[in-house]
Amino acid sequence: MAKLNFMNGHVEGLNISTSPLSKLAKSLCLAYVENQRCQIINTGRNILLNTDYHNTSRVGHSVKDPAQPGTLESLSDEPQAAFLFHECSVSVVAQEILSLCRKTLDDASDHDAATTIDTLPPSLYRASREILDLFRAIIPTRYGKEIASIPRFAAVLHNDCTYLAHETSLLGAEYKEKFNKLASSMGESRRMKMLSEVCTFADLVPPFRDLASKSMGSMIEMQKVQLYELVSSKLTTSFTKALSSNESVSEWDDAETALKAAIHHLRHLSQAWKKVLTRNVYNIAMGNLIDTVFVLFLEPVLKAFEISDPASRFTHYLYLEAIKCTEELFHIDEGAEGLSKVAAIHAVEFEKLQAIGQFMVMRLDDIQRGLEEGIFRCVKAKELSHLITAAFDESEKRRSLLNSLTPK
Repeated sequence: MAKLNFMNGHVEGLNISTSPLSKLAKSLCLAYVENQRCQIINTGRNILLNTDYHNTSRVGHSVKDPAQPGTLESLSDEPQAAFLFHECSVSVVAQEILSLCRKTLDDASDHDAATTIDTLPPSLYRASREILDLFRAIIPTRYGKEIASIPRFAAVLHNDCTYLAHETSLLGAEYKEKFNKLASSMGESRRMKMLSEVCTFADLVPPFRDLASKSMGSMIEMQKVQLYELVSSKLTTSFTKALSSNESVSEWDDAETALKAAIHHLRHLSQAWKKVLTRNVYNIAMGNLIDTVFVLFLEPVLKAFEISDPASRFTHYLYLEAIKCTEELFHIDEGAEGLSKVAAIHAVEFEKLQAIGQFMVMRLDDIQRGLEEGIFRCVKAKELSHLITAAFDESEKRRSLLNSLTPK
């Protein structure tokens, strides 16, 4: 029947389009096509439900960070780097779903299958889209609790979604060309021509990107809350008053304990994310969380009305320890230098904490030179004036320095 084109409802030289045999052939054809579609969807469903979502492997390209724009080094940047999928860990589930999607599209663009049953390619194209929709429907639902509470799970889902978004942005163009060739080989088949015109996966890119942002964004917000609870439970409002003390007090010890707890928590997250996320996404996420910790340690000092010499030295030590421990958490190219530079790019408060830490062991003359050298470019004039008033006694030098910071 396939050779006689019964499946398409006609036989060369005979008009049988309304015959009972033709109707039977068409019904068999529809049943076969629907059965093929259901088998593909069931295969995708089995992959999503039965494959261990913990299993991941590295995919993508190792891309170096671009040089500073406008420099000579930027001339040697890889021009295609912006279009490459950066190396990260993607679940085996996502990779198998994409492989199934590609196999389905390959079958849809197969010449023998299309000439035998011309309704098969559109149905297979539909199935390839449906298995990608199944991923978005099943994975966030089945692993919802883990994604919302386990950092690595959230990172893997984020990577899976960005991976599938990247691949689907290319699939349409790749298979549109194949369907065009198939339509030409079939004598400009109207059905295949329409399929080549509508073949696209670009509409699936935004939903995948939204799911990626939602999973990772929610996890970062949850980690911010945890860091706030860790630090604020120890770094109470009494720490601001304790900065006027001329000897070590319990509030200073509590502040140091709070910093150690925050660093320990950040290191735990680093272990979960560093080998999973792309380098850039990892640095952005860590910078966001480090900023949360830095703000909690900056606020009490910036609000203090009196800072003694011992408290200044303690604050300098505390901030120096925070800088040292957090900059080590960032991820840079292998063999590259400049952790502080990377930290300053991704943690907005990094340079501010560094500048105020230096301020705590400076004299008024040193502060004046620091202003000229741009050390305090990240500190507002109002904040710096408040710190000078709190840390130094009334003098002519202090008045002169404060006047230079007062806007005219």
